[in-house]
Amino acid sequence: MAIVNVVQVRKEFSERVLFSDISFEIGPRDHIGLIGVNGCGKSTLVHMIQGLVSPDAGYISIDPRCTVASVEQLPQLSPDVTLYDFVLEAHAELLSWERELETIVARLETADGQERQRLIERQDRCMERFQREGGLTFRNMTRSALLGLGFTEKELIKPIVQFSGGQVAKAMLARAILRKADLLLLDEPTNNLDVAAVCYLQEFLIGYKGAYVLVSHDRAFLDASVDRVLELENGHLIATRGNYTRHVELKMDERQIAARRYQQTMKEIRRIEGIIAQQRRWNQARNYVTIASKEKQIERLKEGLVPPEKDPSAIHFHFRGAEPSGNEIIDVRDLGVSYGDKKVFEHGNLLIWKGQTVCLVGANGCGKSTFLKVLTGELMPSEGHFRLGAGVRLGYFQQGTDDFDPQNTILGEMQDAFPHATEGELRNYLGAFLFRGNDIYKKISALSGGERARIKLLQLVLGGANVLLLDEPTNHFDIASCEVLERALESFGGTVLIVTHDRYLVERIADRVVLLESTGFVEPEEDGSEIFERLRMNRVQRPEKQRSVNQDNYYQRQKEFKAALAAAKQDIQKAERAIEENERAQSLAASDIADAERRGAFEDMQRLCVRLGELQDEESRLFEALERAENERARLEKEGEA
Repeated sequence: MAIVNVVQVRKEFSERVLFSDISFEIGPRDHIGLIGVNGCGKSTLVHMIQGLVSPDAGYISIDPRCTVASVEQLPQLSPDVTLYDFVLEAHAELLSWERELETIVARLETADGQERQRLIERQDRCMERFQREGGLTFRNMTRSALLGLGFTEKELIKPIVQFSGGQVAKAMLARAILRKADLLLLDEPTNNLDVAAVCYLQEFLIGYKGAYVLVSHDRAFLDASVDRVLELENGHLIATRGNYTRHVELKMDERQIAARRYQQTMKEIRRIEGIIAQQRRWNQARNYVTIASKEKQIERLKEGLVPPEKDPSAIHFHFRGAEPSGNEIIDVRDLGVSYGDKKVFEHGNLLIWKGQTVCLVGANGCGKSTFLKVLTGELMPSEGHFRLGAGVRLGYFQQGTDDFDPQNTILGEMQDAFPHATEGELRNYLGAFLFRGNDIYKKISALSGGERARIKLLQLVLGGANVLLLDEPTNHFDIASCEVLERALESFGGTVLIVTHDRYLVERIADRVVLLESTGFVEPEEDGSEIFERLRMNRVQRPEKQRSVNQDNYYQRQKEFKAALAAAKQDIQKAERAIEENERAQSLAASDIADAERRGAFEDMQRLCVRLGELQDEESRLFEALERAENERARLEKEGEA
């Protein structure tokens, strides 16, 4: 039985039809990916399911028993509420039962006789339901969700008002996924997440027992997380069963069939029109009877004639390199960056050669964007140095595009950047980047993040760079535009250093994958599997491009090897000590529970049972960490012997 029914829905904005005759159902266990180009109406459709936007035609019905959770607009934030308490509000019902149990315990201290017996029975009923609904673990689940999404232990007790907008959005995502709603609505949930956090969210959604609708342009995430795909295209809905890759295959088959059917019908119409023309030349009465019959036949064919759908608009361009450069493009030696007393990373060694596409990955805050700013001269390193090769001309794509004048128009911004280009030339370039007609007179302040990113990329294209530094270029792009960017990078004749968490992009274009950690740059063996294992990414195997022998930097590799082995041994020792402390704490908690049971101290038993459950959950995680560290040490030692 469906929990949501969308029937013949239509929506218009400013006389523009976003979509019409949209119909689909959401079942209680459906995991749906909603995709489409930017501006096609994905977010609007989600808002309609939430009841925030009304359809212009048709209707949406939701089972009254269905609970819906989503990442809302930024709420009013209290300065007294910590990050942990803010997300804990997802368990409002459990918190209410917890308060009720506390009230019962307080009343038991003064109650006697029948009143005491009644309170004890009520306490048993509440405790049974509290435990059944996850009352012993919900606090630990909240903590785990926040840590999984990239927050630190210290940040859990930090006031929520002190976090950035992106971090608050992550907190709201954690609160939404913990609500155990029947239907979860997620609009681009991976935008503020690094790879590890994306993988955490992916694993959570795979095991989610309810339904969800996921708006995303992360193709690897969609492939792993959804079993149905709904695509808004040219105002209509394309629905398929399976993940994103299967959707693409089915859509291509459907398009090919539709195109073939259209071509065959048009061929038949032309054949009949030829017969009509021949009959007209004969100019006999019986010929006009045949003509009338054939014209009706053409009308019937045209009634059922459906032109094949056009591909949705996407960016079409290719890069053009400037003058050729030397072979060594970027040579980084023992580089480190600090902000005050805080070290972002240190001892970084990296050599990038001409023609390589290098993907730089790592956790949020590890210094990836900072490293690009060092290469462009925007920031100075605190230690070490780097050298750009002969003839290197950098093109830098920066997140946020804050260097635009918000009061300038799109055309004006391009004229300022390229004063020697004619207006006609700039119009042609802007048209290729989807800025057409009067769009070019829009002010920068009125543009979306995706539109700003398109302008920045266009300036990069026209700048003639031979080395591209790209910082999360696909963040605000729809899937079609991401694919065009990938094709452009594949055909680019220069060198590319790209910071990204887009796994699909990495799998498709990377010659080398480099992980940035606090101890510097780490590069795996040929296929990069070590980095993807560390970041819990699934890598599609692809043939490695020819690598130059000159790439081998023996000193750098030895230094990285020794640092990795020392870190693995330290992780083992740390995990072993933590397990020993955990076991002692569990023994003490079990002894205290037995003592409380003998004394009939029910409130103490409740508190101690919660603590024991948390310790047991922590023990499982510690053993997993120990196993990972031991496997890493064994792998490194085997590599050292080789």
